[in-house]
Amino acid sequence: MISLSEIKCIVIDVDGTITSKDNTLDLNAIEMLRKLKRDIGLKVILASGNAYPVLMGLARYIGGIDYVIAENGGVMGLNGEIEVIGDKKIGEKAREIIKRELGDILIESWQCMYRLVDFSFKVKHGIEWEYAYKKTMEVLSRMIPEAKAVFSGVAIHVSDRRVNKGVALKRVMEKWNLKRENVMAIGDSDVDVEMLMEAGFSVAVANASENAKKVAKIITRKPYGEGFIEISEKILEEFKTRRRIVNQTLHNDS
Repeated sequence: MISLSEIKCIVIDVDGTITSKDNTLDLNAIEMLRKLKRDIGLKVILASGNAYPVLMGLARYIGGIDYVIAENGGVMGLNGEIEVIGDKKIGEKAREIIKRELGDILIESWQCMYRLVDFSFKVKHGIEWEYAYKKTMEVLSRMIPEAKAVFSGVAIHVSDRRVNKGVALKRVMEKWNLKRENVMAIGDSDVDVEMLMEAGFSVAVANASENAKKVAKIITRKPYGEGFIEISEKILEEFKTRRRIVNQTLHNDS
């Protein structure tokens, strides 16, 4: 059985995973993230549906972030390094179609001016998101089948259907020469499913969607940022145990 102490990299969704129920950052979760970096030297990746500049701003103020995966896997990098995954033209065409066909129920997110591949829409007040999501999928299926729609729990996103967080994570793992058992992914929504499936350790916080919970190997007892803290404490404890065993072995051999 693979131990949590084998983890070298942790990939963390933002909204619903290191936030509180009111969608503000859980500062205790942020401090725990810093502790993972400081105490055991894990590589830390933020993986979110947010636009790259938004995620880079967050990374800047958290500190110690090694990489970001933005736009649900459509854009990744750090600082000046940016890699785009998927076809921009498909995302842009899907964006214009949704604006034209569903402007009565969806409103474009302000972040779209900074997006390259994945474009997000908020559901207008009084409209059920399930209805809006269904209509979005119907329109895309009819008018641009090479595009897809996903609901992140915050917004409806449209993009090239080849784009997802799992594809982006796999590229980072290849770049850093990481094995699946060296990577833990933590998320809460349907857009995290491919990422959870790609990682050797997959964690869904208690507030996660049913689809995310189905593929996760671990489901925390606590929701949101408290769930992230819960699994982080287990990681820290396993690393402490391994160090204690190693130190004891060295002492016995001396």
